[in-house]
Amino acid sequence: MTGRVTLRDLEGTYKRVTSRIYRLLEDGYDFAVEEQIIAILDMDARIVDAAFFVLIFGQIENRLNELALRRLRTERERNAIREARFQRRLETALPGADNKDLRKTISGWYDLRSDAAHGERLHERYNVAAVFERAFELDALVSAQFNRSESQGEESQ
Repeated sequence: MTGRVTLRDLEGTYKRVTSRIYRLLEDGYDFAVEEQIIAILDMDARIVDAAFFVLIFGQIENRLNELALRRLRTERERNAIREARFQRRLETALPGADNKDLRKTISGWYDLRSDAAHGERLHERYNVAAVFERAFELDALVSAQFNRSESQGEESQ
């Protein structure tokens, strides 16, 4: 196994883990087990969702940081953006009116991620599928940006 965990790795693991939990929940409902067991399994599902939300958001943040760094010209700007608050890195990575809705969504997830990482708001349902979808979109943006900068580097040689 390689050292780097990909989004596909995380997605596959998430699907396997949650399908097992939901299978147990379904069995619990089918066999009318105690309410306490159902409540525990339901809490397990919410904790798993929150944990994966935090993991996936970390992947999103890595890709945003990469995009932001690629958009800057000087080493001084790149050093400054590394130290910048999340909102500034987000706006640098995804500039312009076209990305306004995406920035708003990701910004909201940032606050939710902070709460989840600190064990708060675990009663909420996390839309993990939507977060994976955005993470894959950002992954494609980073790849496209990387490919563009590589081809521009080849042209200047």
